[in-house]
Order: sequence, then structure tokens, then C-alpha cells
Amino acid sequence: MINSPISSLQIENVMFGGAIPPEQLPARVKAVFPKAVLSQAYGLTETNSTAVSVAGEDYDARPTSTRGPDVMKSYWREPAATSKALTQDGWFKSGDLGVMDEEGFIYIRDRIKDLIIRGGENIDSSTVENALYNDTRIDAAAAVGVPDDRLGELVAAVVSIKPAYHGKVKESEVVEITRKTLPKFAVPVLVIVQDAPFAMTPSGKIMKAPLRELAKAEWERRKGSSPSPASHL
Repeated sequence: MINSPISSLQIENVMFGGAIPPEQLPARVKAVFPKAVLSQAYGLTETNSTAVSVAGEDYDARPTSTRGPDVMKSYWREPAATSKALTQDGWFKSGDLGVMDEEGFIYIRDRIKDLIIRGGENIDSSTVENALYNDTRIDAAAAVGVPDDRLGELVAAVVSIKPAYHGKVKESEVVEITRKTLPKFAVPVLVIVQDAPFAMTPSGKIMKAPLRELAKAEWERRKGSSPSPASHL
């Protein structure tokens, strides 16, 4: 939107939804539409939140659940999926990790399934992705875990490059940029650089499953050959 002809219009409201926006995106939108009010929507197909709970194991970010009169009764003819998603007292498990501040505001950090656990360290994929977006040549980024015999998982990433920089971005350059903002354990051991855009869901979210398989296959290939410089921290 910010790169299209409508950037000359007087936009009053901009809402983000569907997924966590890259950290730098709201500032870019505000620069193009300085009078616009920016807001982040949060909701699920199964519910609009009435009450929200942040509970579970003692992580910085914890699993979130929602409850209210507008929560679904069940998944149609899928009792197993329903019992997995809904507690007996009506809480719907959102699949998100969130943090609640002292004023009761909740900040969504990641999807539980996208959390990377490296040797006991819980790494939000969104944190790694925001570090990747510091490279302005990157159009889209996805951080995923790859298996490791000793640590369980390691951080890897796949990035799609903006057309103007096709064929001009090196993996080592991208990794070096992430080192400036990420702790050592969160720096990707592997970054796959591709010119092709990512496959997206109908709601505009990056489809991470095929990217996770791509990174896993490349990591296994590299382990079977000589390691690349980026695979050492």
C-alpha cells in the first residue's frame, strides 16, 4: 500500500491484521500517511475475544486463551479438534504466545507452533524476523527451526528479496546484520536467500510449513557436506 499510487491520498485510519506486522512497518506507514491513526486488530475465526487469559509455564511469553459468549461451540464434526482447542470451562486456546503488562494490555509475540526452542532457550520467530527486516533489501522473512541432535532446534530463516536486489544479496551479509541486534543463540545458522516470493494463505499470511521443510532439507544437506561459514556461531 505504501508503495502504490494511493500513497498520495489522505488516509485517516490504517489497521494491521492477520499476523504480527514487521517491527519497521508501522513507522514506514506513518511516514507515508502522517495523519493516519494506526491500530492492530486481533481476532480468530473461532472467536472475537471477550475475556483473555495469559497463563501457563513460566516463559516471558505465555499461551493465551479467550472466553466469551461469541466463542464457537465446536468444530463441525471434529470432536477431537474441539476437545484440543476448548477447555471444559469454555476457554479457547488461541495458539498464540502473549505477554500482559501491568496495565492489562496484551502483546502477541508469536504463534506457539512457530516458537523455536534452542537448548532450553525460547526464541520468538517474530524477533528473528524483525532482525532480518533490518536488511532493507529483504521483502519478506520467515524464521523457522531446524533439528539439532544436541540442542533440539537451531534457528534458520528463509528470506525473499525485493526485485531491485535479485541476485545481489549474500547469505553471509544477511547473517551479519542479524548479529547486530540478536543474542548469539538467536542468530540464524542458515539463511536461504531466494528471489521468488513466498506462498501466502488466502488471508495474506506467510505459509511457513513449506519454508520449514525447505530449511530442514538444506540444513541436512549442509551437514552432509562441508559446513558453510554461516552455520557457525
